[in-house]
Amino acid sequence: MATDLEINVINSPIKNHVFSIEWLDKDENVIEEVILDVIDGNANFDSTQNNRRSVNLTLKNNNKSYLPTPDSKMWINKKFRLKSGYEYDNGEKLSYNQGTYLLGNPSILSKPTAKEVSIQGLDKWVTLDGTVQGKLKNNYIIGIGLRIDLVIKSLLEEAGETRYIIDACDTLTPYTITKEIGNTIADLLIELSDIVTYNCFYDNNGIFRFRKALTPGDYESTFVSWEYTTTGLYLESTRDLKWNEIKNSIKVIGMLKKDGVQIKAVSQDTNIDSELSIDKIGERFELIPDDNIPTNELAQYRSDYELLQKIKFAEEVKTTIIPNFSHVVDDVVSVIDENNGCDGNYVIQNISYNFGYDTTMQLGLWKTRKLN
Repeated sequence: MATDLEINVINSPIKNHVFSIEWLDKDENVIEEVILDVIDGNANFDSTQNNRRSVNLTLKNNNKSYLPTPDSKMWINKKFRLKSGYEYDNGEKLSYNQGTYLLGNPSILSKPTAKEVSIQGLDKWVTLDGTVQGKLKNNYIIGIGLRIDLVIKSLLEEAGETRYIIDACDTLTPYTITKEIGNTIADLLIELSDIVTYNCFYDNNGIFRFRKALTPGDYESTFVSWEYTTTGLYLESTRDLKWNEIKNSIKVIGMLKKDGVQIKAVSQDTNIDSELSIDKIGERFELIPDDNIPTNELAQYRSDYELLQKIKFAEEVKTTIIPNFSHVVDDVVSVIDENNGCDGNYVIQNISYNFGYDTTMQLGLWKTRKLN
């Protein structure tokens, strides 16, 4: 929740955008913080991916401080933390963490009129998915009957990750999970997460998160972080209604138990106030088979989650605003624009912006809905 000071600074027309980097060693201790002299670049964040963020930066290198050498801060085993924010009131600064990154593929330009370095910022997920690290050196077996949250913790520690928040999950592994050499730790994490309908990703502070996937009820109870109307930070929006992709009835088929009991669950939009309910538009059904789901409770949670995914596509909004760097994906915002029919609460699905004093920010939103 933004403080009064943050709200006033972000809304103020008298401020400058400031971008800085904390250079980190391999253990993520801060080596140095510098205000960036950015020529070009962009940042992108997407809540639908495990690898949630990416950054590209082109920096002035007139003093050769960004030349990659083994003894410099710009080297293969270093990381950086990006901060984006504002300068106001004669030098006061307000900044927000935008993720912790590994350095990827620098490119150094030298010509009489320009000395530049371009760098990639890679989400820490690349240390798990095999891009940089994370490939299994041997066949890996996870046995039956182990607490999934403890298995997640063990996998992270084997990968050398010490910064994590793991939500409690006492569900036991329902079957033996086997991954052959050359697969990745990320493959294991994703399979374990899918069994219990959890999400796994790195957050804006560079901390690994294992948490239960959010449901419509969660979004309904989430505090609205910002209210947008056709004034202030709001510049424009495009509202897309994707009727062809809507499903309002989901059935999940899970394991067939040895005693012949079929694990299953059904979720439907039966809310009398919903314009997309079965009563209003007829049933639009989808079957989701997943024989890794071991209980009816988990099947129900998965069914509810999948219904949310299908219903949310009913209304997507692409919004352009004057940058609000306090936002993170999964924030809930209010948008009212009578000119295109936006009216209600929306969840931020993705964020992107360029670096520069006159940059704008693009938000990808989908509308929250009560389903029953």
